[in-house]
Amino acid sequence: KSRFIEMFGDPIRNVKGWKTGKMNDVAPVVNYKGDFNKCKVWLLNLDMVESNTGNIIGYNYVTTDEIGNSTCTFDTTNILYSKLRPYLNKVVIPNEIGYATSEMVPLQPVRGVLNRYYLAHMLRNKSFVDYISEKVSGAKMPRVTMNEFRSFEVPIPPIELQNQFEDFVKQVEKLKFEIETSLKSLEERLNSFNIKGI
Repeated sequence: KSRFIEMFGDPIRNVKGWKTGKMNDVAPVVNYKGDFNKCKVWLLNLDMVESNTGNIIGYNYVTTDEIGNSTCTFDTTNILYSKLRPYLNKVVIPNEIGYATSEMVPLQPVRGVLNRYYLAHMLRNKSFVDYISEKVSGAKMPRVTMNEFRSFEVPIPPIELQNQFEDFVKQVEKLKFEIETSLKSLEERLNSFNIKGI
């Protein structure tokens, strides 16, 4: 999070003075229109998305007959933004095509203007979450007012800088994965020693 602020500043105050563009222009809502050439497809519901990180807790694959009407479609050019209870901060960078609950909005950053990783981290940023959490309707099930969301002025740093940020995020994710794998392997070895009574 601090690396994002370091590189780009607060997205609400835009202290670095980046040029801006309306969300609707730089990351419009675009559903995936291609084919699903699979027997089973990924169906993503909100309970499978971890708050703040956007990590997927579990993948649910279903037949197309099992998909209801209240869904949207997405691919690996989209970002999925949850408009329901925005304070839960559920933003996903999908790694494959699929269907999602219609509570998720499939944003498509304009190529060469916005990077998926930059936009996802901007949407997850505490300042933005606090800001958009005020722009809701519905008491029991607060949802982001989409007119407010679409008209939000997104700071647009140079694409090279956004791409550098993506490289940094991927390096951190790779390192975390390697550490977790090493710890798991170490745990398994320790458990095998315990079984042997050592």
